[in-house]
Amino acid sequence: MSARIHFVRHAETLFNVNGMLQGWCDAPLTERGEGQVAALGERMRDVPLAAAFMSDLTRTRTTMAGALAGHPHLVPTPMRELREWHFGGWEGQPNASLWNPVFAEHGSVYAPGTFASITEDGFDTVLDAIHRSDPTGRADSAADVRTRVDAALETVVAAAQLAAREDTGDVLVVTHGSVLGSILHTLVPATRPRTGFPNCGIVTVTWTEGQAIAGEIDASCA
Repeated sequence: MSARIHFVRHAETLFNVNGMLQGWCDAPLTERGEGQVAALGERMRDVPLAAAFMSDLTRTRTTMAGALAGHPHLVPTPMRELREWHFGGWEGQPNASLWNPVFAEHGSVYAPGTFASITEDGFDTVLDAIHRSDPTGRADSAADVRTRVDAALETVVAAAQLAAREDTGDVLVVTHGSVLGSILHTLVPATRPRTGFPNCGIVTVTWTEGQAIAGEIDASCA
């Protein structure tokens, strides 16, 4: 039986609507976000689940609670390793304040939805540019994110493989948009790195004969 992990970006927050860098900060879900959570719960109701993991930030916890509405027996595991990229001193600032200089350093011009233009070769140069530009020195470097993602996936993938062997269901992971790009690039290197996953968008990774394949984004709950 194939192992499957359903990766979900958290529901819409006030920071998302206001175009602010969120990172490790938290903001309440919007009314639309609450609707996305309800839709996600219905979407996942009939999906057999053996385990669930989430970032330990509030917006992912709230999203996971809704996602598991039809699985009251399942207790999700919070993981610091699944947190969003840490933007350091840029957190809470307008998106453009950080992305304008980062895009310029990559010879491009920032506009929402254009991250593919600077991530052709992965996210490392983008993360290191953020780290260098942060006057507080707290922003993640590429090495920081790689270490965190590797640790998270060691646990999550092992749970999915065990569930597949025992035929007990799939694994659900609720995390964040940028780190989801890092996760998918790690699991399926041939997949072109991307960001801009919609709130409550779902990406399923399936292992068939030992090969991981990432499906298309399911935006039915967005």
